[in-house]
Amino acid sequence: MTAIRKVVISAFGDPSNIHLVDDILPPAPASYAQIRILYSGFSGADINMRLGQYPFQRKAPFTPGYCFVGTIHSLPPSSTPPPNLSIGDTVACLSVYDAQATFVNIPTKHLIPVPHGLDLQKATALILDWNTAYGMVMHTARVSAGQTVFIHGCSGAVGSALLSLCKLQGASVYGTCSEKNFAAIRRIGATPFTYADKAWIPAMRALGGADIVFDALGFESWDESYSILSGTGTLLGYGGNLKTLTGQPGGGGLVIWPTFKLLARNLMFWDGRRTRFYYIDRGQRTFESDLKALFALLGEGKIEVLVKRVWEMEEVREAHRGINRTEGVGSFVYQGWGGGGVGRGEERMEVANGLIGWRVQSCVYEDSE
Repeated sequence: MTAIRKVVISAFGDPSNIHLVDDILPPAPASYAQIRILYSGFSGADINMRLGQYPFQRKAPFTPGYCFVGTIHSLPPSSTPPPNLSIGDTVACLSVYDAQATFVNIPTKHLIPVPHGLDLQKATALILDWNTAYGMVMHTARVSAGQTVFIHGCSGAVGSALLSLCKLQGASVYGTCSEKNFAAIRRIGATPFTYADKAWIPAMRALGGADIVFDALGFESWDESYSILSGTGTLLGYGGNLKTLTGQPGGGGLVIWPTFKLLARNLMFWDGRRTRFYYIDRGQRTFESDLKALFALLGEGKIEVLVKRVWEMEEVREAHRGINRTEGVGSFVYQGWGGGGVGRGEERMEVANGLIGWRVQSCVYEDSE
């Protein structure tokens, strides 16, 4: 049995429902490994899950954490581990849940060895953010030299990865982002626009339209993005973040119906424009090979993986409050605890589904608003 600390979202709603909890993790069962978490990812999926707006998500209470890099702490003595895994190895995983903890039990089939010498913060960003971008650029959109690409949220975690990979393919890149990040986006080699004033719409039409538009916003943004496609362009949706980002009610799960509308445009067979929707899954045939390709690109210095901020786990509530206010380009990462206390103060909480009586080590948080 291993004493652990983990993040628990006790109920859907605002960041006050996020807690740091002491718990006991049982030994890893057969075909599992127990992992000591070094870094875990933090993204818009965490926000939507906390709001209860992520499609087909778990009910509260649950521990978030979509991906991680960690070391193998233990393996079941009664099972034979895969030949490429040993205690002490550094591994990456798209866990979907449970990674925001000190330790976690994970099926060994989902663990991918991290090559020696890689920056582990950047390796963490590759698992979800960059692998999502890589799948869209290389397999779904098949971006090639000379194409015109437009990316919404091009300073964000997936957006900045899309930008870098499209530039690597030889495309001309345009996109929307906060004006405070314009200079950084120009340095990477793209032309930025502000989303809200809609100046990007006539500007892209004047260029003859985009060959590919990547749009994680969804809802009415997909209609606008479709309007700036070239006659044979492709709109690739991969999220529904518009309502969450703008504070409107009814995001997340309601993106299912806009997705049907997005894909229904393909029924207009006389129109040369096409639409696609992309969703990353660790069961995809290309998931592991894509991540290994990204590890190689990082190791060879062919991509620059930007990490916007590394949060401590004690700052989990601050991270949720500040994700859309943090200046910079790239991904967010949580750093594993390693040692020391979780925070000051204690409270007792009663939550359904097995959390009754757990002691929550609650940090003293200050609102950053």
